[in-house]
Amino acid sequence: MQGTRQPINAPPGQQARQGTPWIGLAIVGLLFLLLVVLAAYLLLGVGRDDGGDGSGAGGAPGVAVTKVQEGRVLGFPVAATRNTTRIPAGDPVEASLASLLASYPSVGPGTAPKALAVASSEEWQAAAAAAALSAEPVGAPLLLAPSGRLSAEGSELLATLDPQGAPTTGEAQVFAVGKVAPPSGFKVEKVPGDSAAETAATLAEELAGLNGGPPDAFLVISDEDPAYGAPAATWAARSGDPILFTGRDSLPAVTKRVLTKKANREVPVFVLGPPSAVSPEVVKEIGKAAATVERLPGDDPTSAALELVRFSSGTFGWNLNDPGHGYTIIRSDRPMDGIAATPLSTGGTWPALLMTDDPDALPEDVLQYLLDVQPGYSTDPTRALYNHVWIIGDESIIGLDQQAEIDRAAELVEVGASDGVTG
Repeated sequence: MQGTRQPINAPPGQQARQGTPWIGLAIVGLLFLLLVVLAAYLLLGVGRDDGGDGSGAGGAPGVAVTKVQEGRVLGFPVAATRNTTRIPAGDPVEASLASLLASYPSVGPGTAPKALAVASSEEWQAAAAAAALSAEPVGAPLLLAPSGRLSAEGSELLATLDPQGAPTTGEAQVFAVGKVAPPSGFKVEKVPGDSAAETAATLAEELAGLNGGPPDAFLVISDEDPAYGAPAATWAARSGDPILFTGRDSLPAVTKRVLTKKANREVPVFVLGPPSAVSPEVVKEIGKAAATVERLPGDDPTSAALELVRFSSGTFGWNLNDPGHGYTIIRSDRPMDGIAATPLSTGGTWPALLMTDDPDALPEDVLQYLLDVQPGYSTDPTRALYNHVWIIGDESIIGLDQQAEIDRAAELVEVGASDGVTG
């Protein structure tokens, strides 16, 4: 039965009997908010005493717990849509913690990572290189430490996940990469270096030892431009291909030494970044040290990230040119958010990184790409492929209007419908 809306000048008694629509909506909204808070309290153990040892023993059994920050549960999805999930982090450290929680929500037997890689949030080069430890067989996702030392929340999460090490990690429970204080109480493998190039080279050798041989590829980027570090780190987390660093105009001796090592002579090298980031002379020098070298397309960080998503050469490159995949989207001027979110790319929908350069709208080429791979169905949508997008950052970084645009571009549509899907 349809109700009739009362005019503004209806008699007071009649208004009281019929009720005021906005009051009802407000009550429903308040009840929904209370239910969300209650669910967070019950499921995540917020406010319960864990005995002060970080084990979460007093919270919900087998669930990773962190403290409430600014009135919300860290990592608790807000403004999630059918095809997107937002991690509402205001900074890379918070994004790192939330990404780990999203990737490893349980601490039951066999569900925690074998080890963690810890790097400073102030040292993007070490953090980007450390992302390669996320991939199997090592399986040590990244945890960022603000200013080189784990925060209280980071220490709590490390204690809660309690990585045990494994033969594939050399029994290490934590890899401390670069200039970062190793956490106490764990077996720590230090990966030092006096420069970005040296740290990355040391890590490449560490990976070769753990993996029992050379990698499938090396990815070389500039040590001066973090914007190319985010897509490189996301691919490294997916593949385990080590990142190596170069200057714009000169190839560091330590990087050259890795490339010319006998075991690595047949390993292909890919360079991410245009000539303004890595000069043609450096690419030629790499070509003398390696069997093959190829510069990836892209004139800027946003287009370079997109081209890496499309690219394929042997086992290198995401090669996501059809529906049914995951993506992470960050702001191009906040590359550490992408590095922080690399734990997401080692499982689940294995998201590849895309970038936006505006809080309100996607770049046209990124939007067109998402429409190109938009999933469709002809008869039964429950048998279709699906796309999913993680949005990293709060609404001031990537706005809700843009999230709605992303959601629509990822939406499953009927083939031949007016949404642009033609096959």
